[in-house]
Amino acid sequence: MITHIRVKNFKSWKDSGEVKLAPLTGFFGKNSSGKSSLLQMLLLLKQTVEHPNLEAVIFFGDETSPINLGNFQELIHKHNLDAKLGLEFKWKINTPIIIEVHLKNSLGYYENTSVTTDSITFTPSILWTDDELVVEDNPYRVKHENQEAVISGGDYSNKIYGEAWPILQSSPTLQLSSEFEKLFSDVYYLGPNRTYPQRYYHWNDKDPKDVGLWGDKVIDALLCAHMRRVKISKKGKESTIEDRISEWLREMDLAYSFSLEPIGALKDDNYEVRIQKSATSPAVTLADIGYGLSDLLPMLVLCYYTPEGSILILEQPGVHLHPMAQAQLADLFLEVITERNLQILVESHSEHLLTRLQRRVAEKQIGQDDVALYFCRNTDGESTIERLEVTESGDIKNWPEDFFGDVMGDMFAMTDVQVEQMTEQNPED
Repeated sequence: MITHIRVKNFKSWKDSGEVKLAPLTGFFGKNSSGKSSLLQMLLLLKQTVEHPNLEAVIFFGDETSPINLGNFQELIHKHNLDAKLGLEFKWKINTPIIIEVHLKNSLGYYENTSVTTDSITFTPSILWTDDELVVEDNPYRVKHENQEAVISGGDYSNKIYGEAWPILQSSPTLQLSSEFEKLFSDVYYLGPNRTYPQRYYHWNDKDPKDVGLWGDKVIDALLCAHMRRVKISKKGKESTIEDRISEWLREMDLAYSFSLEPIGALKDDNYEVRIQKSATSPAVTLADIGYGLSDLLPMLVLCYYTPEGSILILEQPGVHLHPMAQAQLADLFLEVITERNLQILVESHSEHLLTRLQRRVAEKQIGQDDVALYFCRNTDGESTIERLEVTESGDIKNWPEDFFGDVMGDMFAMTDVQVEQMTEQNPED
């Protein structure tokens, strides 16, 4: 689990400060306020880890990667090539590791010692020097008895997160780099847009890792889980992914049933997704149903298809859903962070999603420490962030001005117009 993030000189962020994350973290704000950039920092690191070029300090992306940030000049705050890029985050690892580090003794000298740690902080400074990127500072820090341990033994000139050509297979840097790679192998991203649903789907017997950046692999993932008879657990009871999807579609009043049906003479590699709107209505294909369901389906599958303990990054979930379904996304997220130990980072404009989260806090269905909500602003090209203070009763103490528009102002203005119209129609009254 990632416990905090921080960016310096990253796009519109001069310095975000330490942004603490919870099992469920929501980022809200107006368009271009910087909320997506905070998540893009993690995506930048993920695609760097997964890129095959070991000599690349950072992989800025291309048309096949989660994000494409261009180059260092486009990425660095206000295009200032003299600025240092800071990408900091801290994460907890599942199994504590023992590493050799340097610690200052009582005389102020460094000495070798063994440290057992379950928490690692990644804090490199990256800068542009002589037309190339270099990592100036040691990327890793660990805590030992309230001291910052110094990690040594690595060459960081060729890779942002560790040794490109490790010599000592047991070096501390290599150990932490391995944990770094494990972390990002469990980070999954779903973008704000979806591929258009098809009438028929062909399965090539491959197991996709996720549902694709735009949900383009969602049916492959479903078929894989269906063929492999994958089971998921809810409160000690096992069910299939298809069963859970059908339950949520009924809960959100989007469909009554959902099924994968083989088609064709062989009936072994071609399928269609059949949707029944109500108990008595005929089943139709996914291509013949409203876009809201095909928008939601990849997110539902991602929540249950990814391994337990995964980290999901979701941009604008439910943008095509009706208000009630947007609110119920909050309940979906709360279920999977509890039942499947997922961590969810979501960027949204949905007032209904936020309001449902406030209600669940008031109902004690989620603890205040298990949810973190933020509001981002952009003033004169520079982003700032403020954590929303949610009380035990679900109220937000520091509600930002014009958070979701001026609803009450619109209602009062409409009432004034109605009164004026009535006066014009009945001047003697």
